[in-house]
Amino acid sequence: MPEFERLIREAGREQRRVLVRFESAPGTQYERELEPYSIQDGKLYAFSYLRNEFRTLELGTVSRVEISPRSFTPRRAIEL
Repeated sequence: MPEFERLIREAGREQRRVLVRFESAPGTQYERELEPYSIQDGKLYAFSYLRNEFRTLELGTVSRVEISPRSFTPRRAIEL
């Protein structure tokens, strides 16, 4: 299991937020605070605080994952 995926799964099981850096377009990096809920077919399904909605993120675009000390109350079932 790739390190990013392991960290995301750990955070979800502990109901802790993650800070994820990813590339949206070539050369364009973004960082988001997310609540992780599931990983399927190489995609992370998470709640985005910036967008205030659930979003899907390709794990192949991720360059960094950090588990936040901040927890969250699940909005739906966590499947990690």
